[in-house]
Amino acid sequence: MDPERSPQEQGRAADGAVLAVIAVLMALTGALFPVPMWLVAPVPLAVLAYRHGYRLSIITAVLAVVLVGYVEQQVFAGLSQVAPAAQLRFSLLGIMVVPVTLGLIGLVIGGAWREGASAGQTFALTVLAALLPGAVFWVGVRLVHGVDLLQVFMDNSLLLAKAVVEQAGETGLGPDAVGEWRAMIQDAERGFPLIRPFLPGSAVVTAGVLAAVNMTLARLLLVRAGERPAWFPPFGAWRFPWPLALGFVAGHGLLLAGAAAGMDGLAIAGENLRVMFHWLFTVQGLAIGWYWLERRLAPAWRVLILAVLFLWAPALLAWAGVLDTWFNFRRLPHPEDEGEPGGAR
Repeated sequence: MDPERSPQEQGRAADGAVLAVIAVLMALTGALFPVPMWLVAPVPLAVLAYRHGYRLSIITAVLAVVLVGYVEQQVFAGLSQVAPAAQLRFSLLGIMVVPVTLGLIGLVIGGAWREGASAGQTFALTVLAALLPGAVFWVGVRLVHGVDLLQVFMDNSLLLAKAVVEQAGETGLGPDAVGEWRAMIQDAERGFPLIRPFLPGSAVVTAGVLAAVNMTLARLLLVRAGERPAWFPPFGAWRFPWPLALGFVAGHGLLLAGAAAGMDGLAIAGENLRVMFHWLFTVQGLAIGWYWLERRLAPAWRVLILAVLFLWAPALLAWAGVLDTWFNFRRLPHPEDEGEPGGAR
């Protein structure tokens, strides 16, 4: 250790180095085992950005992307006998969007908290960070090369799955098992065109879940380290801004209008909006239930009852959340009265 540096400075430098190494190792491990490692890979980078600033965290993120790119390049080089080289090249580029996105998520979470953003603002920025790189890259490749990255990735995944099944059949896998796997691959091949139009709405929901998980884990680590980044109010007080309810209503309206007029594009747009806002207001519906049960039942019973409602009547919860934005069933203070948008603090 440098004798001219105080123990506090040396400890802080060691903390930053450890966080940087963990962030890079998690990203590299995710290149081989994406689930669950890549789901939580932004956490150490978020903590690093919050505690040590942008310089070290950006260097760490860039290093992680470069190393992951090298590993993925070696993996795709071994698939040259399965798919055409051009398809593999675009698939590799598509895969590289993932570590770039995860790095951006970590930097946004830590940076937003470091700059004093509220929990609601940090969440919104994190969702945007989770969506923006993939969307920009897909549009750019489509405009420049005329290639649909989603279709290329799906085609290569199916080719790889077929090659693996055939190889397994040659090395002793039973014919019944091989037949089942082939049927699953065929179902995926037929089902992809059907679900593809609804990927935008699903992507927003996935980005929201990813943001919530990484924000929660990052804050837990920061709290253990003695930090206090901004966080949401108690769950029973969650209430989203009322204009968001217009998106929920618009989704249902477009879906019904498109179905009645036979306009598939209108119906697809409505369904994507409905998916996005349905899950958002389902959470608010759960918050309403938690508020009314909080003084009457123990936490375990509250969780059980709300889980049953979530499984059996999600639409009821969603509509309860939408109506609550206008009628304020819990008589909560308006967000502007609390000084934070959306009631986050």
